[in-house]
Amino acid sequence: MIKLDIWMGKIRDYNHLGHYLGTYQAIIEKQDKMLYKMTLSFAPAYTLKKRDKNNHLKDKILYSSSVEVLKRKFRNKIPLLKQQTKVIWIKRGLNI
Repeated sequence: MIKLDIWMGKIRDYNHLGHYLGTYQAIIEKQDKMLYKMTLSFAPAYTLKKRDKNNHLKDKILYSSSVEVLKRKFRNKIPLLKQQTKVIWIKRGLNI
């Protein structure tokens, strides 16, 4: 049995009028003994189609040997974040 550690971080995005636009999510997972991968996605508040519910940002994949470095870079990679909001991190362990 292998235990995988996964960290999930979420941050809400608002426009200049204070209306909720959607949620950015980061998933950090361990690739091998020394490397972690962070994948970003955006879940818009309003969608026209069901398939647009969760859009992975393919150009926003980062690698690092430190989870803490990836957590700090999460806020910097979000485009045009107008309002200061808190990132909520949840650690999950999966047994395979």
